[in-house]
Amino acid sequence: MIKKVAIVGNGPSRNLYPGWFLGDVCLNNVPQIDVKYDYTSIVDRRCFEYIHKNELQFPKPILTTNELWELSKKWKWKTEVQPVYELKLMNSATTAAYYFAQTYDEIWLYGCNALWSDDVSSHQDELIYRHPRRKDLYQQWRTKWEQVWKTGKKFVIVCPTDTQTVEYGVNVKWDSPSGITAHPLLGNQG
Repeated sequence: MIKKVAIVGNGPSRNLYPGWFLGDVCLNNVPQIDVKYDYTSIVDRRCFEYIHKNELQFPKPILTTNELWELSKKWKWKTEVQPVYELKLMNSATTAAYYFAQTYDEIWLYGCNALWSDDVSSHQDELIYRHPRRKDLYQQWRTKWEQVWKTGKKFVIVCPTDTQTVEYGVNVKWDSPSGITAHPLLGNQG
């Protein structure tokens, strides 16, 4: 059986995530959508500071770097924090994808708009202030994604219908809402 994980990023297209997945689900940073998930990926210290300041607790483990794990221990968090990331690839979705490529066969990506456009906006900006991003940030992120693609695992990037896609290699496929089938047990909930 193919082991799958969906990574739900915070870009504008995260709304394409249908709310279910036949596999594990990893949200990024502070979860802002009400869906069943298995992990949260965080590599940003500002995000940890926000969680601490607002005394947030998560029902599922946070996957992070050793440095941020140490910070959570210092703050005595009740949420389980796992220092699993040996390599930080600039943002939480890229870092999670690289990590999951070690143990999953297929990785689905939602809300990662910079993979096909220059849009690097994030729903996290509604919670955590960030200085304006550089206009070429999407190019830097794509360079980091190259390391992920080289793992050879199968990746599926979910994007809006009629998106002009980018060629990343034979192991990277594209899908859109018109290509996503209904939940096999629940049928079409739309």
